[in-house]
Amino acid sequence: MTQQTTTIENYTADRPVKEAKEDRFQRYNFSKRIAETIINRKSKESIVFGLFGAWGEGKSSVLNFIDEELAKDDTVIRINLNPWRYSDEETLLMSFFNKVATALDKQLKTKIEKVGGLVKKYGSSGRILGFDFSGIGQAVSETKLEEFKERVDEFLNESSNKIVITIDDIDRLDKQEIYTLFRLVKLTADFSNTTYILSFDEAMVAAAIGERFGAGDKNSGMSFLEKIIQIPLTIPKAQPEALKKFCFDMINNAIDAATITLTETEVQRFVYQFSTNILPRLNTPRLAVRFGNSLSFSLPLLKGEANMVDLMLIEALKIFYPDHYQFIKSNPDYFIGSYTNFGMGNNQQKIKDIKVNLDTLGKGFNKVDRANILDIISNLFPNLDTVYDNFHFSEENKDDWYRAKRIVAPQYFDRYFSYAVVEGDISDIEFDLLLKKLDNSAAQEIANQVRDIISRSSAGSLIQKLRTHETSLNWKDSQTIAKSICLVTDLFSNKGGMLGYGYDTQVGQAAIFIYQLLKNNKEENIFEFAKELMNYPQDFAFAYSLNNWLRTGDRPEDKLFDLAQYQELAKILTERAVKEAGDETIFEKFPDQIHYLVATWKERDNDSLQLYIKQYLDRDKGDVLNLLKSFVPVQRTSGREGEFKSDINKSQYEYIVSYFDKHDLHRRLLLNFTLEELESEEPFWIDMTEQDFTPLNMSRQFHKWYKKETTDVPSES
Repeated sequence: MTQQTTTIENYTADRPVKEAKEDRFQRYNFSKRIAETIINRKSKESIVFGLFGAWGEGKSSVLNFIDEELAKDDTVIRINLNPWRYSDEETLLMSFFNKVATALDKQLKTKIEKVGGLVKKYGSSGRILGFDFSGIGQAVSETKLEEFKERVDEFLNESSNKIVITIDDIDRLDKQEIYTLFRLVKLTADFSNTTYILSFDEAMVAAAIGERFGAGDKNSGMSFLEKIIQIPLTIPKAQPEALKKFCFDMINNAIDAATITLTETEVQRFVYQFSTNILPRLNTPRLAVRFGNSLSFSLPLLKGEANMVDLMLIEALKIFYPDHYQFIKSNPDYFIGSYTNFGMGNNQQKIKDIKVNLDTLGKGFNKVDRANILDIISNLFPNLDTVYDNFHFSEENKDDWYRAKRIVAPQYFDRYFSYAVVEGDISDIEFDLLLKKLDNSAAQEIANQVRDIISRSSAGSLIQKLRTHETSLNWKDSQTIAKSICLVTDLFSNKGGMLGYGYDTQVGQAAIFIYQLLKNNKEENIFEFAKELMNYPQDFAFAYSLNNWLRTGDRPEDKLFDLAQYQELAKILTERAVKEAGDETIFEKFPDQIHYLVATWKERDNDSLQLYIKQYLDRDKGDVLNLLKSFVPVQRTSGREGEFKSDINKSQYEYIVSYFDKHDLHRRLLLNFTLEELESEEPFWIDMTEQDFTPLNMSRQFHKWYKKETTDVPSES
């Protein structure tokens, strides 16, 4: 395994190290001692070392260190056999003997002057010891093998050379390949002056090979290995502190390469979570390298687009708790969804389900690891505290999660697994650039950029992001962004909303955002700016919605302005409505806002209102129907799709005639319908039937209440 920290494009190569200076886990002296034992060994009998260690623990690096020391003695012939390269037993055998022959041939050539007789006796140039093993695939008889081994033994005895054969990654072979390899070792392990060093995970190989011997279990495999391995050695365990330092070096390299700066609070949170809940799982250098490389990939992709601590922790789950990571990725509702039933308490079934799933995932871990994984998951997804601690988070917490780009925020969850801004969402980098431009850009320029952002995402996403910054913008920036929003209101939808009122529609949320900007800057001259905003939006409906929100506040001290100022704002808005309506009049052009326009106009200047009404009604006899219709309430019910005009009930009749002359209205109705038409049938009530609104039925309803009031004749609704 690797201790290598050299990076290419910020990634660490997962390869074994070779030199003593690269040793970070105090294994070089252990390796050097093995090499010295081989070099100084007096016996000529062959011997087999077993170098045991788990995957990624550093066996390959130890083999490299041993080879580094053996290379210092020119009497040692070093042969490295890679079993992965050979597809069958015959090819493996042929390759092995060819490697031995080639190595001996090379050694002979270096001894021409010292031991000239050896070359003459045994030959060289590919026909070492009289045998040609260059033709891979040629069958090798047992007689030929025995003759070859005898000549090798004779050569080694005469030349004083030692052969060291290393075989690594045995535990990566399949069961048949492992058996074949050990058969080769058993067959050839009696060369004189020959040492084998076999590197593998002992438990894994014993389980694989044990199926062919004895009881067919792991113990049988262990017994088999004991007959082959004379010197079993387990590589020194990497000390926890050294592994910790190595891992944090990997983390720091990834952070530095991505040019990310973390606050002290962020560092503290990460170090605590990682040290407490992840480091106990760090048992090999390979895991550290994998985690470091994972960060080197993900941090640059989501820099500025996600919470960096959350990203590092979820990447840690991917490496150290992969099954939990996959479960979170595949089941977002458990982690970003609610565990409450809309005022009816907790969703006990959902709570039970998540507990069962997490308990199942934790079965393979000890008690400490199970506690650690729950702790880090709860840190990433605080709403899980409802599951385990019966604690409920407020909307403020959810807003905080959104502002901090936390993985628990539904708008951000997918980013942590796709490593990209999801299509339709808004890049935080682009959004931050928009905010930075507020200080020195005109409203129209910002509006153009807002249009561009919305064209690639949505108006709702933009308003949501803006609302998370409404308390942090200064007054100058607040004015600029407010005006820019007013210039793009044609992009905002006013449909839907809770109970159809539109407060949580895009228009409603944009108006609330601007209202909050003014509220947060009450010490400034916000009234002059409010007056400007009554005419600034391109869409009158948005100006009205904004005016509506500026009037919020239950107590006088909660209001942004006094009565006179509100009347002045209403006047500006009404004058704009009259101007935009033109000959169409406000009753036809702005029926949704007519109640406010008429009420504030009457309060401010009833005479001019009545003149405007008279001029309108005198224009055409049918205009009285348009006027009355504009005051008929709009209803929304579960029984009908969309909204619809309902009825002039008694209270609505009284409301209408409080603004208009009832006798004049009734007289004008009779110009459209005869008395006989109005009284030929009783009016139907739309809110009690499935019938649709008609001008005649509306007129009958008005006539019913008018007749009851003026003649005092009992009437039923």
